[in-house]
Amino acid sequence: MNNKLLEEQIDRIMTLDLSFRGVIDVLYAAARQKAGEPLAMKAARKLTEHVKPSSAVFIATGWPDRPHISPAIAETDGPPGAALLGRALHRGIKAVPFFLIEEGLVSPMQTVAQSAGFRMLSPDEALAAAQSPSALHASTVLAFPTDSEQAKTEAISLLEQYKPSAIITIEKGGMNEKGIIHTSRGHDTTEHMAKADFLVAEAKRRGLLTIGIGDGGNEIGMGNIREVIRKHLPFGDRCLCPCGSGIAPVNEVDVLVAATVSNWGAYGIAACLAILFKDPTVFHDASVEHWVLEHASNVGFIDGISGFVEPGADGLLAEVHGHIVSLLRHVVQKVD
Repeated sequence: MNNKLLEEQIDRIMTLDLSFRGVIDVLYAAARQKAGEPLAMKAARKLTEHVKPSSAVFIATGWPDRPHISPAIAETDGPPGAALLGRALHRGIKAVPFFLIEEGLVSPMQTVAQSAGFRMLSPDEALAAAQSPSALHASTVLAFPTDSEQAKTEAISLLEQYKPSAIITIEKGGMNEKGIIHTSRGHDTTEHMAKADFLVAEAKRRGLLTIGIGDGGNEIGMGNIREVIRKHLPFGDRCLCPCGSGIAPVNEVDVLVAATVSNWGAYGIAACLAILFKDPTVFHDASVEHWVLEHASNVGFIDGISGFVEPGADGLLAEVHGHIVSLLRHVVQKVD
């Protein structure tokens, strides 16, 4: 079957507005116009061009949700997508995922990544595992600072030490022109968010591939379509916090992937990697999806909409996410 048709269907599946937020149509149309082609496949192709076997790929995720109660409360949208996109990159390219997250979320993220099949090791051990004559599928989870100055320093240090071939952010809050990160409801959530903006900015200065995945218009990478967000989204041009500058981030990325749920954007890219490699095993199935979501809830990640600790994300139960994965697998299996 024509791959062009398959990649269009993948974008359609990952942008089904099953959460009825009424936002994805605006975000996707703007991102698609900017990209000039289906978003998930563009990201996948760029990854195959830039990511080399045994190289590190940095995947930043984690959204502290209800930080006014505790910064240890975070949502299920993001970490599962990060883990499973990392899995696809590892299976397809033999890349080594480095997951970057807030310090208080390192342990929960390790559990989620392990549920995707990875042995948790130190960064050097994970890179060494990629060279092992006996199969060992490893990744690592690193804390990334919430303090801006520390984040700038750490970004340079990590990039120089581990030389990643790509930087991906999934459901990661992005700074507006005044350096403030907002919720989609227009509130300041800067303090407890890891400042991955500085990692992306430094990576771009070094000519590294950057990909941003988001669903609300307030994530890193949405700077690609900033003016559309300011014009068409609630709180786009004026937020509810004293900065008054709106939720639209300023940092741009090489490829922006907009999806109804950020996890789905990651799954769309993973599905496209499976198509490019003509290997369905690169993409996970519904049983793995349920397994990972269960582990995410078991370590306390909450559904950011319902507030419950339960398998699911963005107000949609695990069954719905499993169906999305099954639809994507159906497309992947149509490859000639």
